Amino acid sequence: MKRWAFLAVSRDGAALAARCAKAVTPEIDAAVFTLEKYADETAAPFPGGKLSTFWAQAMADYDVLVCVMAAGIVVRGIAPYLKHKSVDPAVLVLDAKGQYVISLLSGHLGGANAAARLLAGRIGAAPVITTGTDVAGAIAVDTLAEQIGCTFTDFTAAKNVTAAILDRQKTAVVNEAGCDLSGVALPECLTLSENDGAKYRIVISERDDWELDPACEVQLIPRDIVLGIGCRKHTPADLIAGKIAALLKAHHIHPRALAVFATIGLKAHEQGLIAAAEQFGAAVEIVADDAIRKVQDRFDGSDFVERVTGLRGVSEPAGYTASHYGACVAPVVKGGGVTLSLWRRANSIKK
Repeated sequence: MKRWAFLAVSRDGAALAARCAKAVTPEIDAAVFTLEKYADETAAPFPGGKLSTFWAQAMADYDVLVCVMAAGIVVRGIAPYLKHKSVDPAVLVLDAKGQYVISLLSGHLGGANAAARLLAGRIGAAPVITTGTDVAGAIAVDTLAEQIGCTFTDFTAAKNVTAAILDRQKTAVVNEAGCDLSGVALPECLTLSENDGAKYRIVISERDDWELDPACEVQLIPRDIVLGIGCRKHTPADLIAGKIAALLKAHHIHPRALAVFATIGLKAHEQGLIAAAEQFGAAVEIVADDAIRKVQDRFDGSDFVERVTGLRGVSEPAGYTASHYGACVAPVVKGGGVTLSLWRRANSIKK
């Protein structure tokens, strides 16, 4: 669930912030903060008592900041804590009367544009969106990636191709991954044929061996790979990560395609496994023992593993289950106290 912080510095602003927070709950985890003199049961005082000392924490702890105050205050407040569009939270600004919801920062990757439209719709305000592709009725590379469940690593390439789309330059979409694009409104300059002489290309692929020119080409990577994993207790994170990287490389899978580490409850607090998942930006999913038992007979089991875990296997049955019984990309590999397998989600965007 997304975490939103509503910030206000006046009595009327605090009341509007509380109304906005109520309008987006319960689907949004909303918190309201204001000056101590305006705090009540609907709004907590700023930690430390001042907005100026709260900006750093707010930027780090929340996905969306909704600021009911002058835009200048917000710009000066957040400026020292800006890092990169890939990690900065969405920042919205509202006027004190609640007439406009301005998408100020992280419009695409951070979701500020979508958040502005959502909040404006709930409170009867007008969303103010200034990103070029939205105004021009085009689509940015990062927006396309989000809509089809992909990620990307080259922000310069994404910027260059987005600029080409905004300039209505012919851009080919090479959909090697078979993503479902039927629900995406593509501008006319985007073509699904790569053989029409387009200078610019968007390559949708989970492969790691594309050689692209960042001046005119960008790769979108579907995040649809599940890693089934088992390991000995206290296995170091670097050892785990190294074996995963080698397995991905052997099957030409881009590391960013890895979305989930699937394992059993016995490994839920295994620090090396958790740290390795963080290195790959993947979530850790714990598969229930009963779910493992339902499918473990499909795979080769181990008497030793059963003595230790009560289950015949970990990596393959966990990966298979967490992938919603998807296709095997790489059967189990064992070594160094680590067992790994790769699976593609059955309900993934790949055909």
